[in-house]
Amino acid sequence: MRICLLFALAAGLLGLALRLLLPVIPADASFREVVRYYGADRPPGESGNMRETSAPY
Repeated sequence: MRICLLFALAAGLLGLALRLLLPVIPADASFREVVRYYGADRPPGESGNMRETSAPY
């Protein structure tokens, strides 16, 4: 039980340290194009999360 708790604590601290030490990489143009193509930036309320399985709009 203690080993599991220590492991969880160590993993959490390592994650926090990595989050604070490493900079967040901004999304590049090609990633934004893919997100735009698959419709992840659609307004809320529209059905489907993939263009191939959604009804045409």
